[in-house]
Amino acid sequence: MRDCLAPLRVSGVFEPVVEHVLRGTGPKALATLRERPAGADMVAKPDLTWSAERVAAVADLRPGWSPRDAETARLMVYRIAQADVLARFGQVLHAAADRTTVSGEPSWLLVLADDVTRAYGAADGVDAENVQRRWDPHTLAEVARAGDAPGRTPVHATLSALLYADSSHWAYRRNRLLESDAGVAFLARYADEFADVATGFEDHVRRYVARLCARRPEAHAGLAAELAVDADAGVRAEALATLSRFDGPRQVDLLRQHLRTAAPDRLPDALARLADLGGGVVAIEEALADGGAGSADPEREQLLGRAVFRVRVLRAAEAVASLPPVAAPQDADLAEELGALGAGGSAGDHPWHGVEGRLALMPDVRALRDAYRSAGMPDADRRTAALLVTRTTHTRRKIGAFLTPEDAERWWPLFAERLDLADEYLDGGEGRRHPDESAVDTTTMILTILERFPAVPETLVPRLTSLALGANRHRLPARRVLGDHPGARAAATAALSDADAATRSSAAEWLAGPGEPGVVGPEPGWEFGAGVLHPAVGALPASALWWLDRFREQALDRGVPADDVDRWLGLARPKLRTARDGTGPVVGRLGSPLMLPPDVPTPATVWDSDDPDGSCEHQLIATLDLAAIPPEATGLPLPPDGRVLLFANIELDDVVLPGGAVYVPAGTPVEEREVSLDYEPYEYDSPEDLDDELRRTGDLRLVHGVGLPSCPVEDEVLDRHPHAKTLQDVWSEQSDEGGEWQIGGYAADFDGYGDPAPASASLEEGGHESSPEDRVLLAQWVGVPMGILYWTITRQDLEARRFDRVVVQMYANP
Repeated sequence: MRDCLAPLRVSGVFEPVVEHVLRGTGPKALATLRERPAGADMVAKPDLTWSAERVAAVADLRPGWSPRDAETARLMVYRIAQADVLARFGQVLHAAADRTTVSGEPSWLLVLADDVTRAYGAADGVDAENVQRRWDPHTLAEVARAGDAPGRTPVHATLSALLYADSSHWAYRRNRLLESDAGVAFLARYADEFADVATGFEDHVRRYVARLCARRPEAHAGLAAELAVDADAGVRAEALATLSRFDGPRQVDLLRQHLRTAAPDRLPDALARLADLGGGVVAIEEALADGGAGSADPEREQLLGRAVFRVRVLRAAEAVASLPPVAAPQDADLAEELGALGAGGSAGDHPWHGVEGRLALMPDVRALRDAYRSAGMPDADRRTAALLVTRTTHTRRKIGAFLTPEDAERWWPLFAERLDLADEYLDGGEGRRHPDESAVDTTTMILTILERFPAVPETLVPRLTSLALGANRHRLPARRVLGDHPGARAAATAALSDADAATRSSAAEWLAGPGEPGVVGPEPGWEFGAGVLHPAVGALPASALWWLDRFREQALDRGVPADDVDRWLGLARPKLRTARDGTGPVVGRLGSPLMLPPDVPTPATVWDSDDPDGSCEHQLIATLDLAAIPPEATGLPLPPDGRVLLFANIELDDVVLPGGAVYVPAGTPVEEREVSLDYEPYEYDSPEDLDDELRRTGDLRLVHGVGLPSCPVEDEVLDRHPHAKTLQDVWSEQSDEGGEWQIGGYAADFDGYGDPAPASASLEEGGHESSPEDRVLLAQWVGVPMGILYWTITRQDLEARRFDRVVVQMYANP
C-alpha cells in the first residue's frame, strides 16, 4: 500500500492517508486529498505517463520507486487486501481524482471497480490472473458492504457501479465482471435487485441489460418482458430477442400483462411478436375485451384492434393475383449459401452476417425466407422483411431507406403473401434501434413496394385511400398504388364535400391530376398551409417537397412549436443538386476543354504583369449550360442562356482560392484554349490528374432540390427563430447522400466554419465591397476529401452579369 500511495510523499499527506487506508483512522485524510495535494493525480491516474522529474521526486523520498513498481504493488493489494481496506482505498482513489459525484453516479465503488479491471487488464502473469479470478460481483458487493457504499443495499450499489456509464466512465471493462460465469450467477441470484436497478439507467445501458438477460432468460423473464415495452426501440428489440428463447405460450404469458398498462407508442413491437405466436391474437382480443365499451383510451383500443385485424383479416385474405413462384437465385455461390443456411438447423439465434450484400443477387427474397424456414426459424417472414430496416448498404444507409423500383421488385412477392406485414410498415416510423442509426421512412418504403403489386390488395384499399386523401408526402405514392381503383376514386369524389379543408384540397389535387371535369386543383404547396412556403419553393416537384414534409414531421416530433417550424420553412430556397443515383437532365459538363471567346483572356492570378512568368492560370472545374437550367429552379437571377465557366485552383494555402467565373453569352464564337497549369492541387497528384477525374464524370446532371439554412446562424436569427439549432439538427438528417454538386440554395455547413456567402463580402478583390446579406451561393462542389468548394456572388452582380466578381472559397479539414 505504501508503494501504491508513494507519490503522496511529495506533499506531506502520505502518512495520514496510509494510516486511514490500513487502519481506518478517520475520513479527515480524504478531505485533505480533495484539495488536490501534489502527487494525488499520480495516485488517481497511475496509467498515465508522468515526467521524469515527477517520478524522480517520488523516488528521492522512496528510493527505488517507479510507476511500474507501483502498478505491481497495486495488483498485490487487489489480490490479498481485505474488504474494508479495499473500500477505504477506493475512497482514496475517488478523493484523489477530485471528482464531484453527479446525480446517479455510484461514487467511490465505481472508481474502484474501474481501477481493478484496468489494473489486471493491463498486466499479465500470475498476479494479474489471480486478481481477475478474485474479483467478481460478489467480491465487489463485499467491499460495498464493508465501506457502506452509496445505495439502497450493497447489491444495489454493486449493480449500479458495474452498469453505470458516462463520458468519463466507459463501462466495457466493468461489464466483463457481469458477463463472467460468476457474474451471470450473481445476476440470477439477485434478479429482483437487478430489475430494480437496471430500468433506471440510460437507453444504452438498458440495451446492454436486455442482452444480459439472455444469459439466464428464465431468471430475468419479467425484466425482459418489461424491457420489451421500453421507451427505446433498441431496448425493445434486444428484449424481444431474449424473449424468443422461450416457447410461444411462455412469451404470450409474459407479454400479455403489458397490453393494458404500457404506453401505446411502446406496444407495436410486442403486438407484432404476439401476432406471430400461437394464442397471441387471443391474448390481444382478451385485452380489448378487458377495456370494456367506451374505453377512455382510444389510442390503445385502435392499436390493439388493428393488430387483431391484421391477423384475422389480412393474413386470411386471398393472395394477390398472379403471385409468381419463388425465383431461385442464378448465382451459384449464393444458391449454395442459401442451401447451407437452410440445412444448418439453426434455431435462429445467429443472423447471416453479410446478407445485406447478397440481397441484390436475389430476384426474389422469398428464397432467403424459405432458407430461414428450413433452418427452423419460426419468424422467417418477419425476419426477412426486417432486413429492410435493420441492415445497411455499403453507404451505411438502411436497405429500405431509398428503394428503387428494381429493388422493390424482389420484395413485393414476400409482402403480397404477408399483407399484415405491409400494413405494419404503413404505420410509419424510422426503423431506428439506436440514435446513431440512419432512419427509414417505412411508409414510403412499403408504398414503393406496393407499387410493384400487379393489383392493389382490396383489404388495404381503405387505408391506402386514407393516405391518398392526406396532406403529407405519402399521399402521392398512395395514389399511384391505388391507380384507377373505382372505390378509391369514389371516395375522392365524396371527399370534395368533406368538412375538413385539407381533405377537400387533397381530393381536388387527386382528381384534377388526371383531368376530372369541373375539378380545380389547389395552389402548389397547399399542403404546408397558405403563405408558409415561398411560391418558387411551393412549385417544386413532389420529390423535392418530400424532404420539407419529412423535416416538418420530425421537427414537430422534437417538440418545436408548429408556428416556429412554419416560419423556418418560409426560409426554404430552391436549388439544383446531384441526385443520389447521378441521374437527371444534363446542365453542363465537368473539366476541360476550356472554350472561350478569342478576345477573352485565360483567367489567371497575375502578380507581375511585366513578367511572362508572373501569373498562374486558373483550372476549369465545370461549364454550366444556363439554357438547361429551368427558371426559378435555383432562386438566382441567372441569365436565361449562355454558359458560365467555374474556375478554381484547389490549394490549401488559404480559404480564398485562385479562381472565379466567366460568363459567355449565347451565340458568342468560342475556341478551345490551351492552358498551362502550375500549382499543386489538394489531394491530387497534378492539375491534369484532377482534370482526368472530372472528365471521367463528364456530364453534370442535376435535379430539383430544396434547402434550408445549415450553417451556424447569427444572434439576430436566433432572436427570430429561437429553435433554430434544433431545426438545423433535424434538417441535417434529411439526406440521401446525393448533392455532390449544387447550384443555388444555401451553402452546406462544414464543421461549423460559417456561411461562406456572407463571409465572402469582405474577400472581394479590387476594393469592391458588398453587404453580406446580398451575397448568395452560386455553386457548391463537395469534390475533395474533407472539403467543400463554394462559388459566391451578389444578386446585383448576377443581374448585371458581373461574373468577374465571383469569390471562390474552400473550407477543408485535412
